[in-house]
Amino acid sequence: MSYTTGEIAALCGVTVRAVQFYDREGLLKPDGLSEGGRRLYGDESVKTLQIICTYKSLGLSLSEIKRVTSEKDGGAQALLVLLENKEKELGDKLDAIVSQRDNVRVFKERLKSGLAAPSQALCDVRKIMESKKRYQAAIVLMSVLTVLGLCAEIAFTVLWIVKGWWLPFAVGMPCLLAVMTVAVVVWMKNTAYVCRECGKKFVPKFWTAFFAPHTPKTRKLTCPHCGAKKYHFETYRDE
Repeated sequence: MSYTTGEIAALCGVTVRAVQFYDREGLLKPDGLSEGGRRLYGDESVKTLQIICTYKSLGLSLSEIKRVTSEKDGGAQALLVLLENKEKELGDKLDAIVSQRDNVRVFKERLKSGLAAPSQALCDVRKIMESKKRYQAAIVLMSVLTVLGLCAEIAFTVLWIVKGWWLPFAVGMPCLLAVMTVAVVVWMKNTAYVCRECGKKFVPKFWTAFFAPHTPKTRKLTCPHCGAKKYHFETYRDE
């Protein structure tokens, strides 16, 4: 079946100008011309245009689309590399946007409260962002120490079982426990929770949070503001 420029554009949900642009750039070639000299596109051209539209929706540039579509094997490997890079790029942008949104919210709340001038509200935002960085650093420290601690525990146990060396186990395990305890304290000192019911932030008692069931990003606690006992979101402390 043959389609005119307008028909293939309508079929794929793009403008006629877009079809003409892809034609000029060599991405979409007509199968032939009508008696009146109009370009005609076949079913394969429809598939090609749909692929181009899909790649555009993924954020690929024109040069990247050309690179992928020019590959003999369909460009699967090249596309995978491009998508991995695009995912990282979008993740970095998302982190920056979320951070900016948090700044806007805090700044707005400080101004709405009427308790802070713009200059003071800006200082409050900076303090919160510095606290967030400390929290993130604490999470990284906790993760690294957990991995190292697990490796050390396995090593001590293997030496005791295989070699009969009990001294490294007897001395190393208490030291390891002490280090892990310090890491947990540092982490929890930089942690607060946001209630998933009322949205307010709160800081639970240390041992209450320590023994509470949890997931990597939530912990089951009772909100002191509304009394909701649920898995509340973990976040950084403002102060």
